[in-house]
Amino acid sequence: MQNIFDSDRNTQICNERIVCFNISRTWRNRERANLYECTRKYWRLNGERVRHADLVFAVCQGVVIGVFRPHSWHRTQCAKYAGRWEFEGEQLVDSPYLNLKIEAMQKRQNPVLYINM
Repeated sequence: MQNIFDSDRNTQICNERIVCFNISRTWRNRERANLYECTRKYWRLNGERVRHADLVFAVCQGVVIGVFRPHSWHRTQCAKYAGRWEFEGEQLVDSPYLNLKIEAMQKRQNPVLYINM
């Protein structure tokens, strides 16, 4: 498995604005119906900053398991998670970023990581 921050891979993403979400717990516990639902909802983040993201990575135990192209971002309507953000978008099932390691996501307290933003 290649680390996304290796020099060869880094040249590929140098122009991509990416937000990474650590979904390890939600995904392993099957707290939501599918990968898209585990990735898109209830994030504490800077809404203005994230609106510029080209891609969203779903990261589980330091590995990219899903890649999405966000179409829109908005605050959630769920009262339990008031003030948090979610996105609407599409999954990119043939993304070259799938199965890459993002070691920067491991042992981080913040489940959100911005790349090139």
